[in-house]
Amino acid sequence: MAWDKNFLRGKSDIFFLILAITIANLVFFHQESWLMNPVYIALFSILIYIGLKFAWKYSGRLKSARILGGTLLLGILFSLMVVAGHKIHADSAAFLPFTVADVFWFLLYFLAGCLLFFDLYLISVDSKIRNGMTMEVLPVSKWNKKNWLLYSIILFIAWIPSLVTYFPGIVPDDATVSMAIVFGEMPWDNHFPVFYTLVVGGFLFVGHCLNDYNISIALYSVFQMLIMAAILGHLMEWLEQKGIKKILIYLGLAYFAAAPVFGNYAVVMWKDPVFSGILILLTLLLIDHVVIKPDSFLDKKILICYSGLIILASLMRNNGIYIGILLSAGLLIVYRKRIKRVLITSVVSLGLVWFITGPVYEHVFSAENVFVESIGIPLQQMARVVIEDGKMTEEEKAFMNHLLPLEKYQDYYWPFLADPVKWAPEFDTEYLDSHKTEFFKVWLSMLTKNFDIYVKQYLMGTYGFWHIGGETNYEFVKTDIAKNWWGMYQSQPFENRLGYPMQEKLAERYDYISTGLLVWILLFDIVLCWMRKKSIYMIPLLVLAGNWITLMAASPTAFGVRYIYVLVIGLPLMLLYPWLLRGSSREAGS
Repeated sequence: MAWDKNFLRGKSDIFFLILAITIANLVFFHQESWLMNPVYIALFSILIYIGLKFAWKYSGRLKSARILGGTLLLGILFSLMVVAGHKIHADSAAFLPFTVADVFWFLLYFLAGCLLFFDLYLISVDSKIRNGMTMEVLPVSKWNKKNWLLYSIILFIAWIPSLVTYFPGIVPDDATVSMAIVFGEMPWDNHFPVFYTLVVGGFLFVGHCLNDYNISIALYSVFQMLIMAAILGHLMEWLEQKGIKKILIYLGLAYFAAAPVFGNYAVVMWKDPVFSGILILLTLLLIDHVVIKPDSFLDKKILICYSGLIILASLMRNNGIYIGILLSAGLLIVYRKRIKRVLITSVVSLGLVWFITGPVYEHVFSAENVFVESIGIPLQQMARVVIEDGKMTEEEKAFMNHLLPLEKYQDYYWPFLADPVKWAPEFDTEYLDSHKTEFFKVWLSMLTKNFDIYVKQYLMGTYGFWHIGGETNYEFVKTDIAKNWWGMYQSQPFENRLGYPMQEKLAERYDYISTGLLVWILLFDIVLCWMRKKSIYMIPLLVLAGNWITLMAASPTAFGVRYIYVLVIGLPLMLLYPWLLRGSSREAGS
């Protein structure tokens, strides 16, 4: 009998090995950019084999409806991502047609996706792995000022080479627009958030007093480095207080300190790094006071901190208010039995944002939110209908022609970026602003007749934010000071003092993190919370998810790490999140 069991076990091993080799070869064959290197295929086969064995051993857990449902959901989404993403070619801006063979590939990747995410679930609940990463008992979170200062100083020092390389800093075109607004050379426009422009203006004032605007840039660079070092140092200290082992804290510090991209983003005059840092602080606050100690969130001090972070994020970047709306909805559900304070805080916070960015900005600065900025995705869908000669009535053609002469769409349209169309010299922004309701009516009318064109454009227009490895290095890093007439320039100390072309050497060495991969890590964390019956842990993740959702709803571009930089700096938290689902928590509203 023992021989029979060993015989059957051997047969299953052979079956799993053959299945693993088959899947590995098919995946490498299907991915056109992957060369079928035998060493890589063999290693991939071994990983799949181990995954199959691991999943088979604990397959009984799939009897749970939540575990099975979560696994199937992620498997379906993963397969759709791969199959649909395979049709898009960013280099040639082409969308290949679907074929019958795609049914086979869908089933293959569905199987692979289910295996992957079920194994990840099993790893997240494995006690040996958990104990190897965290302390056995979740400690009470107490702020350790000494560790926070130490970690922050380490990060600041690690980024100094970037500051020296690009001294006095990095000023992209967006920042020069804010400067031009401050100097009175352009009208105020909340497309470039007024609050952030005022911050930049404060530093320009110092430079004006000292008769050197390069001092303004240097001060801004150091100021942003201090802020980002303090926030990320706090993140590392917070993780340590949650019981994460020291070695993983050091690994997180190395992640932020070693790669030059973080030094670049600490210096660059973009609103995105600080905005992302604010969202990280908001996420940590929600974990501490909604998940771990739900009663404490109702304390006035915590509600004021929460409200302040929501308002600050919304003033730093225009999509912040939508994150606040999403969070408010989640919190009102959680605290539905004690709703008064949460409701008042949400209404006051969002109301203040609306009042400041609306009446105040309009009255004081004559600055309004630009309507065309919020319709990049639908505008691109309509433009693609024109380009592909889709179905349109004469009235719809006339409307599109009013926005931009029909023959000009071909000149400006690019499926991965809305800016060329909406900022075309011939584009009639005034007509659009006076026909907002008609715009949405025409969009909806054209949707019913050109659904396939709309879907293709949507997938292409958001490509980098859902497909793993699907982006380019567009808007990844900036390395210079844009041309200006205010005497701002980089002094290039390495080149001029040491004769070493540091900027030139470094320019081609930056590597980017797949934003699609980061999104999938976040998605897994969210579904995992549901699978493990810890839905309350989803609330903090709404901060990160909300930023992504706004991009999927109104992103002007299909690529751009800076737009979702919160996931880049939040990666250590997202990777460790499955092992933070350990503390005793309860639904605040239950």
